[in-house]
Amino acid sequence: MAKARLLPDEVVVYDSRPHPLYFSLPALWFVPIIALSLLHLRSSGFFADVLRILLFPSLLVWVLWVLWVFTKWWFTRFTSTSYRVIWRTGVFSRTGVEIPLDRVSNVNFHQSFIERVLGAGDLIIESSGQDGQSKFSDIKHPDDVQLKIHAAISATKIRPAMPAHPPLSQQPISHLNNGSLMDDLERLEAMYASGSLTAEEYAEFKRRLLG
Repeated sequence: MAKARLLPDEVVVYDSRPHPLYFSLPALWFVPIIALSLLHLRSSGFFADVLRILLFPSLLVWVLWVLWVFTKWWFTRFTSTSYRVIWRTGVFSRTGVEIPLDRVSNVNFHQSFIERVLGAGDLIIESSGQDGQSKFSDIKHPDDVQLKIHAAISATKIRPAMPAHPPLSQQPISHLNNGSLMDDLERLEAMYASGSLTAEEYAEFKRRLLG
């Protein structure tokens, strides 16, 4: 699965698929299959035939189930960067969650006893967005991920703010007046298409060139 697309100056802090505990339910259901297999080996006659009828379909369904869970696990990824938290999942249809770090108000984690022993757990992120709280399960070492996200949030607070654009009346257009009018208009169109100019700036610069 392709990783999330990053901004030019964005740095990945944490990136991983879910913990192997993701397969806990199929693993638990494999226990009855093993019990049926052992019972089948020690049985004979009609009872053995009945167990065989139960065993092989059960094993086939279990194998298909494991393949499906593995496919979902492969296409699920939790990523934390210097700007946002990203979660992607889905095989045929895709679901994604993105939480900008400047909207994160709190990061908590929860581990049961077994999850703590195995190094897994749930990560709960509270934000000022529409959802309010997002829960991500089967995160590897959620306590370490919590620290990494808090460190990234602290870094965003001390990151220098982007300088504001000066008023349109103060913005020079000398860098455009380097050729014919058609060449200048083409450069202006390219700057607007790349996102370097807003619609208002584009209209103002075009008015000045034509004027």
